Amino acid sequence: MWVRTVCFCFFSYLFAGEIGAAIPADFIFHDKPVDALCFFNMEGNEIDLNQCGLAKENYVMKGQNSKLIAEGFIGYNWQDPEFSDSAQGYSYYKFFNAGEKLYWLYTLNSGGGTGVFTAIHLVKRKKADILNLETLAGGDRCNGGLQNVSESNHHLIFSQNLTAYDLIALSKEPDPRVKAYDDLAACAICCVAKAYYKVDSNAQLKFDYVDLGTIADTKEMPNQGALQSCFNQLFISYIAAGNSKLTQNTLNEFAAKFKQTCTKLN
Repeated sequence: MWVRTVCFCFFSYLFAGEIGAAIPADFIFHDKPVDALCFFNMEGNEIDLNQCGLAKENYVMKGQNSKLIAEGFIGYNWQDPEFSDSAQGYSYYKFFNAGEKLYWLYTLNSGGGTGVFTAIHLVKRKKADILNLETLAGGDRCNGGLQNVSESNHHLIFSQNLTAYDLIALSKEPDPRVKAYDDLAACAICCVAKAYYKVDSNAQLKFDYVDLGTIADTKEMPNQGALQSCFNQLFISYIAAGNSKLTQNTLNEFAAKFKQTCTKLN
């Protein structure tokens, strides 16, 4: 009991003053910012703020990531005291005003393992102790993990990590014969590109483009899957030709070339 009480007071102290004054009332609960753990392992589209957070989980606070705090995130690192030798987890969020009492919420969570779970939600305060929440996008590292989140002209802009399988799946006519893992890399550490999106306050998600990056050698790419080697050669050829930014049309062309060149090898 003493440990939990001290940590809770420490938590309150860290979020008092300047940070509390900077966030909207919709993210204040019991005179403190909404607990970041409320946005981890959620079920349904409502959050009861009385039934979530550090105290409800019986976790202890283990400090903060100063870099994330400096970037405007709210949250902390935590640990389950029943497993004091285990790695620490963390929960952070950053809000963006979507207008009309709506907010885009970018969340970062880890349970202490290798997973890094990121998501974007559209959030509204329904009652004093209830948040409504709609998840717009999310994933774990290369399996749909989110980065580069910012607000511009009343839209939220972000990137989503893609595996080779995800990249082909984004095209208008992906080959249904191509299977994740068996044919193309789809693991959580198999990133090859980023897809960029825009979203408005009506939760309309719009694909913008894919950035293939600057990889110059197939040795730097994943090798999981029977068709991955052929995919890698096609991928590198696009970058070498200066075609690293793919709109929907050029992405469709890439997928068509992959189908023509690589799937016949299977």
